[in-house]
Amino acid sequence: MPLARVKVAAIQARPVNDDFRDPGNVGHALELLDRCVKADDEVRIACFPEYFPWRGREELSEKAEELGIYIIAGLAEEEGGALYNSCVLIGPDGQVVGRQRKLNLGLMERKHFGFSPGRELRVFDTEFGRIGIGVCVDFWGPPNVGRELLKMGAELIFNPSFFFIFREAWHYLLLARAVELMVPIVAVDVAEFPFRLGDRVFKECGGLSCIIGPPWRDMDDFSSWWYKPRFEWLLGQLGLEEGILIREIDLDLAREFRRAWFSRLLGREELWP
Repeated sequence: MPLARVKVAAIQARPVNDDFRDPGNVGHALELLDRCVKADDEVRIACFPEYFPWRGREELSEKAEELGIYIIAGLAEEEGGALYNSCVLIGPDGQVVGRQRKLNLGLMERKHFGFSPGRELRVFDTEFGRIGIGVCVDFWGPPNVGRELLKMGAELIFNPSFFFIFREAWHYLLLARAVELMVPIVAVDVAEFPFRLGDRVFKECGGLSCIIGPPWRDMDDFSSWWYKPRFEWLLGQLGLEEGILIREIDLDLAREFRRAWFSRLLGREELWP
């Protein structure tokens, strides 16, 4: 049986010298991981933003084994002559559990970073349950990705992202997915910094990482909620500065809520007939 509760950390990191490709990001990532576990030694999964720290898989593997935690890192990975925007899941034994490569690439990623698109969605087995990773727009954009992850058995979804435009809309998009899928979401952005893209500088860039989950304490609370609905789905959120958000998620309770939610709304315990 999967463990019921898991503490997760959203690490809202600021790139060194405001540059995703700066080699100093690796050391900064390791420092942030140490800080995270020092703040709460019960953290079991720590997630960085998209693109961060860009490189350093071996160093991150050593740190994961040292701290005994899972790490989700945004890495640029080369394979077969192509460069991929990958979010790599490293286990507490230091081994790579798997990687999710971004499927839907914007013009900036294709032209500025030279990324190629990934080809498939995956879910990953852990002792806490299956987790899915939807990289930035993959999750909150096309409606099929979240549904496919849920269909593949994902019970906790991470959304490593980078917002250099319309960041204020992110929470609305995430909340729509949370209500649609009824699954906890850990959404991680970089800290605010001036992002340079050619001759342009995007100053309102980054921030607002959050953790989203069902707003009920127990099944009695779920039952009474329908008579006086409230939409307190944000379990926690960060501002614009660099920081670490830690929350405990009860996946057993989330499973119960999901079955009850679909049963009440759709007349069945799954999203699909």
